[in-house]
Amino acid sequence: MSDIERHLLVPRTRRLLPCILLALAVTPYAWSADDQPVIEWMRANAIRLETPEAGHGFTDMQPLKQVVGNARIVALGEATHGTREFFQLKHRMLEFLATEMGFTIFSIEANMPEAYRLNDYVLNGNGDPKKLLKGMYFWTWDTEEVLDMIRWMREFNKSGKGRVEFTGFDMQTPTVAMEIVQDFVAKNDQAYSTALHLASEQASHAQEAPQGASFGFATANFPVKEAAGKRVHYSGYIKTEGITRGYAGLWWRVDGASGILAFDNMQDRGVTGTTDWKKYDIDLPVAAGTININFGALLTGDGSAWFDGLAVELDGKPYADTGVLDLDFEDSAKGFFTGGIGYQVRPDDAVFHSGKHSLQMKYVGGAATPSNATDAKVASATWSDVVRHLEGSHEVYRKGSVTAADVEWAIQNARVVWQSMQMRANQVTRDESMARNVKWILDNSPKAKIVVWAHNGHVGTATSGQYRSMGSWLREMYGDSMVVFGFAFNQGSFRAVETGKMLRDFTVPPAPAGSLDATLAATGIPLFALDLRQIPKTGPVAVWWNEPHLTRSIGAVFSENAAHVLFPLNAPRTYDALLFVEKTTAARKNIVLNTPEIAH
Repeated sequence: MSDIERHLLVPRTRRLLPCILLALAVTPYAWSADDQPVIEWMRANAIRLETPEAGHGFTDMQPLKQVVGNARIVALGEATHGTREFFQLKHRMLEFLATEMGFTIFSIEANMPEAYRLNDYVLNGNGDPKKLLKGMYFWTWDTEEVLDMIRWMREFNKSGKGRVEFTGFDMQTPTVAMEIVQDFVAKNDQAYSTALHLASEQASHAQEAPQGASFGFATANFPVKEAAGKRVHYSGYIKTEGITRGYAGLWWRVDGASGILAFDNMQDRGVTGTTDWKKYDIDLPVAAGTININFGALLTGDGSAWFDGLAVELDGKPYADTGVLDLDFEDSAKGFFTGGIGYQVRPDDAVFHSGKHSLQMKYVGGAATPSNATDAKVASATWSDVVRHLEGSHEVYRKGSVTAADVEWAIQNARVVWQSMQMRANQVTRDESMARNVKWILDNSPKAKIVVWAHNGHVGTATSGQYRSMGSWLREMYGDSMVVFGFAFNQGSFRAVETGKMLRDFTVPPAPAGSLDATLAATGIPLFALDLRQIPKTGPVAVWWNEPHLTRSIGAVFSENAAHVLFPLNAPRTYDALLFVEKTTAARKNIVLNTPEIAH
């Protein structure tokens, strides 16, 4: 489930694409006088970095040794999947950690066996790194910055100064993992080939269903300061055609520091079938301690739905929008983020209740269905048996002169296929499986220290409702032996897939006043690290950091309608340290083949 799904259909088991953290448009809020002590504290405690680029020595990075300490895992996040300076800074951190602190494994948020193919290049020089990067599927890794890092790893290994391996821990695509298991069984366990062939057919069939939000949605952020402490009455007109499964409805969600405070998505009274325009309503309290409000409309099944004339009343008084939100859908759904795999969501000038436009959501096919989930459950059960069979045959394989490493690699690839099916069947989350794969890497290199690369949403250790991040699982396993660096920026460019279109560069303005990103920028330091574990325990600085503040989180997909893409975050509960870049540029694509880019 994507973050959008978690907002709209909670509670449900979470399944992620590669961290498609589709955060929402947020109304900026004003600076507080309490911010100044925080800014001064950050200036005094910032570890100022001269450059994000590797190859410039480590004089400015020496204080990071104290931040990392004796950690066995250093996790490096990113606030976008397409920022050049984030990627460069991760390269520089790897260079520093491998050269100065004895880290020997690098692991990236990429499919496990495909990433391991690059290990042969960085260790032995075999293969073309450009083509191997392309074989990792996700466009975000196929960049000049990542390629430069991989080439550095190769040169580092050649130099004799140390050794660093290239690995991956994701499990979304089972194809290569299945091939590895099939090849192993064909060579060492032919009697099991028929059973494995059936298991592979089941997994391949379950894999055909695209993943992602299995409904159409329009979602926006409502200004908290207008609604906090009041009762909201949210209404709108809905018209439907041919909805035979699922429903159309409005939704409203209120978040506090501890999680969801109030929620309604009309799941118990959704609109089905073919209906004419009718007004529908949601009534909810908005607590005084609210920190975030999301709302919108959704279509969870087939057919089409039209939405028009949205309105909000606060304590019985109509809310007068300031032009941030296009509640009547007359201005291209301004302020709303729209999408959904298998759905077309766009303004309609032929069908409307008021004005000249409505918002249409139409099922066009391709999203996950209940039958797909059933297929995945069947494949999950079968691949559980495959894993047990391989584990139980370990000693038999060893008697046949197969190395222990080869046996373990075959078993782990079977686990990757099983994990992929579990994710599709909503049995085990992607983040839990990724954490277990990181553990497998470390268990097979007991003396190694590892650098982990993923999105902020994965490396962070805080939990949200039913969702647990990879970082929270690793924190449970390794405690203080892991140090997590979150990444943040104030303004600049990045690459992302435009909603419903192609990969391109985007540029965002400075973060709104009062946000975490803007407060970091207010230090006037263009590039720095900050150890959040050094925050005072009492006083105004402690009070400020103990509260959630908005920060950018941009994944694979982006929309101009979500110009700020911020969400509330308690940074010290989520990260051990921050790496901040004032102004960013877009990551640079490697040019190998002229193939279209799609969201992964």
